[in-house]
Amino acid sequence: MKKNNYSTVVDYGSSEIRLGVFDNKFSKLFFKSKSISQKNNYEEYSKSINFLIRDAEKQISTHLENITVLYDTSEICTIDLSIKKKLDQKVNFNEVCSSIILEANQLIKNCYIGKKIIHVIINKYIINSKEFFNVPDKISEFNSVILELKFICLPQDKYNRVFDVFKENNLNVLNFFSSSLVKSFQYIDFFKKNKFVTFLDIGLDRTTMIFFINQKLDSINSIPIGGNNISKDISQIMQLTLDESEELKKTFNRSEIDFSYNNTDLNENKKIINKIIGKNISIDLLKKVVLARIEEIIKLSFKSINIPNNIDMKQNLNLVLIGRGSKIFNKNSFQIEDKYNFKEINFYEENDFEICKAALQFETNFENTDPQKLKKNQKKLGIFHRFFNIFGND
Repeated sequence: MKKNNYSTVVDYGSSEIRLGVFDNKFSKLFFKSKSISQKNNYEEYSKSINFLIRDAEKQISTHLENITVLYDTSEICTIDLSIKKKLDQKVNFNEVCSSIILEANQLIKNCYIGKKIIHVIINKYIINSKEFFNVPDKISEFNSVILELKFICLPQDKYNRVFDVFKENNLNVLNFFSSSLVKSFQYIDFFKKNKFVTFLDIGLDRTTMIFFINQKLDSINSIPIGGNNISKDISQIMQLTLDESEELKKTFNRSEIDFSYNNTDLNENKKIINKIIGKNISIDLLKKVVLARIEEIIKLSFKSINIPNNIDMKQNLNLVLIGRGSKIFNKNSFQIEDKYNFKEINFYEENDFEICKAALQFETNFENTDPQKLKKNQKKLGIFHRFFNIFGND
């Protein structure tokens, strides 16, 4: 999107839409968000985007046409593919890589009908049987190249629905990214000394896990369970309305409560909650409901990771909690089953503006692996808070 040197990013969330406009130095020109009351109501999404775009155009006195979209769904999937090229004449290395990416892109399209490729990540280069995780500074003569690629895809119908919302508003989608992936690539620099890092992005109705080994993306797993499920559990078991349950959860975000299966002195917490919703409920049961759902989210998110038996996770694995649904972890402590032996757990207090800005940096870093672009061309953010060690490891 580079009209008048402006970049526009829309974070298309389940409960909120965020829009940021930046200049060519990534400085903020405009930012605003709007809540969504009815999930999957595309008419409401369309009207909300129209409202944000018109407000932005009015304030910066220019027409906005091209945008980058951030979006996530529990139906995101990854496909790994390795392709080898044997060469009998001298050719440009970048051209070879571009050719491999285009060939791989076409293979995925042919074999996975109904999937839309939104990211292509190069995990490894194998040049003359030598492995490289990044392009070597100097490449001598070579006769074989292997690229190990990771394709990240969405269901085509879900992509089309979101795309059509922007088309209805006369907006041209230049880039379509996974918000969880974009954020994790932006924050991974904080963990250069850690071999294994997992980001757990807890959204409204889904949680996305992004697993890195030595700063390289290893796997992505998304489950259809998020922060809204905690609210629903509270509502059902405590016989509260969903609004009351959501208000309770927001109270936990601002509190300092110990969530465990052991009974503790609950009088003070009980006073706080009774004051908010005016009902006499079992705080002990309430805490156990929240704890059980959080344990399930962590368990299911890690289910697809194949961790070698010889890896000492206690010494190596950092878990980083991001997303609106993770705010409950901010000040509270959780005594959860000691299974994964994380070295440490961190809560990252991100803000809406930096999420949009992260998309621009991602676009800059990964522009050369976008098959669509290849066809045409043939700082630290936020504040890390040390999170309470919920497994009680020494």
